[in-house]
Amino acid sequence: MADDASPVKTEGKVRVPNAERSARMRKKLIEATIDCLYRYGYHATSTNVVIAHAGVSRGALLHQFSTKADLMIAVSVFIREHRREAHRKGLEHVTDPHERLDKLVDILWSEMKGPTGVARIEIMLGSRSDAEFADRFVELNQKLEQAHKDRLWEHAQDLGFTDRKLIDSLVHLYAATLRGLAIDATQKGASRDIEGAVELLKRYHRMLVKEEIGG
Repeated sequence: MADDASPVKTEGKVRVPNAERSARMRKKLIEATIDCLYRYGYHATSTNVVIAHAGVSRGALLHQFSTKADLMIAVSVFIREHRREAHRKGLEHVTDPHERLDKLVDILWSEMKGPTGVARIEIMLGSRSDAEFADRFVELNQKLEQAHKDRLWEHAQDLGFTDRKLIDSLVHLYAATLRGLAIDATQKGASRDIEGAVELLKRYHRMLVKEEIGG
C-alpha cells in the first residue's frame, strides 16, 4: 500500500502529494512577492502583480491567501525564519564573544540590504497606511524585534554586560541604522560610503564594550 506522504507513480509519471504541491505553491508565491516588493515597493505589489510575476492563476493564489494582508503576513513570517537561519549559520563556528558582536552586525546588514530585507522594509512602511494589515504586522514585528534583543543579550552577557536596558537600546540603534542604510542603498547612485558607515557602526560597538566593561 502506498504511503500518502510519498510521491505516487501513475502511468510513468510521479504524482506529488497535495500537501507537497500546496507547500511548493505557497513558497513560490511568497518568493514572487518578495521579488516584487524588492523591485516595485509595497503599494505597487498588488495581488495581480504577484500572480503575473509567479506565473500562476488567481485561484492558485486565493487558495493559499484570501487577502493581500494574509499574503504579507506569510511573507513576513518567511523573512523572519530566513533571518533566524542566517544568524544560526553565520554564528555557528564563531566562539569569540567580541567577534560574535561584530558578526551580528555583518549578518543583519547582509539580510537588510538583500531582497528579503528590502521587502521587509517595504512591508513596514506599507503597513502604516493599510488598516487591515497594520495591527497584525505590528504584533509580528514586535516579536521579531524582541527575539533579536534576546539574541544579542545572550552574547552581551558573555562579554560581561549586566545592563539589559543598554543592550536593548543598542539593538534598536544598530537595527534602525542598518535599516536606514539599506534604504539609502536602494537609491540610484547610492553613496559608496555606505559600507564605511557599517564599519563605523561596528567600531562604535567595540568602543562601547571597552567603555562599559574594559573589553
